[in-house]
Amino acid sequence: MSAESIVVGSIQRNIAARLKQQRLGSFAAVLRDPRNAPRIERTFLFAILGITAILYAWNLDKNGWANPYYSAAAQAGAADWKAWFFGSADAGNLVTIDKTPLSVWVMGLSVRIFGLSSWSILLPQVCMGIATTWLIYKIIRTNHSAAPALFGAAVYASTPVVVLMSRFNNPEPLMGLLVVASVYCTVKAIGNGRWRWFLFAGALLGFAVMAKQVQALFVVPSLIIGVVAVTGSGSLKRRAARLAGALGMLLVTGGWWMVAVELTPASQRPYVGGSAGNSALQLTTGYNGLARFAQFTNQDGVAVPSESASLFGTFKAGLARLFSADFAPEAAWLLFPSLACAVVILVLKGASGPQRYSPTALIASTWLLTVVAVLTMAGTMVHSYYTFSFAAPMAVVLPLGLLQLWNARGRPVSRLLGSVVIGATGYLASRILEYSHSWPPGWQLAVPATAVVAGVLWWLPINRKIAILLPVAASLLIGPAMTNLYTINTPQGGTNPLSGPSSAVEGSLSKRFEAALRGEDLRSLHLAFGAPPSPELVQRLGGIDGPTVTWAAMTVTAQNAALYQLESRRPVAALGGWLGLDPAPTLDQFKKLAAEGRIGLFIDQPELLREQAMGSETEKIVEWIRAHFVAVEVGEQVVYDMRSIPLP
Repeated sequence: MSAESIVVGSIQRNIAARLKQQRLGSFAAVLRDPRNAPRIERTFLFAILGITAILYAWNLDKNGWANPYYSAAAQAGAADWKAWFFGSADAGNLVTIDKTPLSVWVMGLSVRIFGLSSWSILLPQVCMGIATTWLIYKIIRTNHSAAPALFGAAVYASTPVVVLMSRFNNPEPLMGLLVVASVYCTVKAIGNGRWRWFLFAGALLGFAVMAKQVQALFVVPSLIIGVVAVTGSGSLKRRAARLAGALGMLLVTGGWWMVAVELTPASQRPYVGGSAGNSALQLTTGYNGLARFAQFTNQDGVAVPSESASLFGTFKAGLARLFSADFAPEAAWLLFPSLACAVVILVLKGASGPQRYSPTALIASTWLLTVVAVLTMAGTMVHSYYTFSFAAPMAVVLPLGLLQLWNARGRPVSRLLGSVVIGATGYLASRILEYSHSWPPGWQLAVPATAVVAGVLWWLPINRKIAILLPVAASLLIGPAMTNLYTINTPQGGTNPLSGPSSAVEGSLSKRFEAALRGEDLRSLHLAFGAPPSPELVQRLGGIDGPTVTWAAMTVTAQNAALYQLESRRPVAALGGWLGLDPAPTLDQFKKLAAEGRIGLFIDQPELLREQAMGSETEKIVEWIRAHFVAVEVGEQVVYDMRSIPLP
């Protein structure tokens, strides 16, 4: 080979390499495998993703319909495009679910393609969880080395609430995927300053709002800080303009559906569930907005902060809430070291000047602190799985904070700080382990002891990374890993699934739900899970049909209606929506529907109605039915045939 050809070949390879590097900046790189990473890094990444896939999909159909409320909405959307677009809970389009419908759209399309089954409903969430794990790796890898990126992916994938939700059909997995994708685009935008990354970030965050509304916006303050105040490039005016463009895209992608609903006449669409005034905007700002996170109640006529009243219990406000028996097993295993790492990132870098901040570390740290602050002070309607919101920032902050401490380990105080942070996880783990008596023998000692040993290794003045970092990583992940083994081998269902073994703490959600499933707490059974459908009634519902019939039955509450709909494959509507509180339908509307022969049966729930107050319209409807129709028993269920002639 001539010298000339060698030179030409070298030039061509350099040009090709530069072009390839430029192509990596395109949006398509978000979906591309890390082919430029070293082989060993790819091997570890694919191993993490493979284990994640097995963990999330293992014995998936054990969860059955998971949350029947969303499964029934997916079934309705697969049967009727109008129900799919509006997110109706039934194919008759009486009332929508109490969320914006993006998550249900995905499940509805899956059911339409593959048929109605547990797998077709839950597998999309599995894929979302795997994709989010990969994006956590990409976020960290953008500005940092492989080790923290791989560890961050492992932390996220193994966080118990992430495992729980990635095997469930709540909107969290889709919201999490879109929020993390938005953060990835923001980190890319800060790096190269290109407009398209800012617009992608805003658009993805808007779609996240379409998945879970206000909860998706917890990341916004950290994105603003990262883009405008600290790490953004260019003049302040240029940074503000890019931010405005991103916020504009957020408003478009997050608000177009609400605008479409508001512009559709109420008579031509279902009632917007969860809103007092049949308004998608009101649903967003009220029921899924301030009502979720404001912490005010009336005491002697004065609005004051207080304990947050949940549907199934009372959770005291404050940081201690996240370490309680109901919340801690979900995501608190690594919360303390993550918060400590966030402070380390902000304080140590801040002491060196704002220009030294890593965009990834800054965004993740402020994101984590924001989410924790909101969840600790949130008011009504708080669920333990809301801890899902800090799983992603925690998975980014923890490895980057430990990396920063490792790089500063030449100073004894830095080694001591890292040792305390790691060793303290052992104490936290011991407290979480005390909440249950179902752990393997000796586990209460093994997990804390592992953390203490790892803390001691960190403190030793040696720089052998493998000898120290592998035990540290193992000590941090062992508690969540064991929790996940219980989660994937336990059927998860209802309104508020729980990670890990059952709690031994009296008054905990776990104890309450166990009592409900045993039939000892009928209120919680009806509200959280839905009462088991009567087989005889399910069979009868399957035969109710006719040219005028829209709903095979109506009942209260939404979980009860959902189970009958899923089992009978016939539309079953919930009077008043989720908890019977919505004025949908009104008594006059119900009378008209009954007179037109559009309702087959009314399934009474007398035990529930004696304990749980319903909305005024729902109570009027039930009273009218009981006064004008004859009750009959089908199996052990009391029903009224709405097609019969009413009593005088």
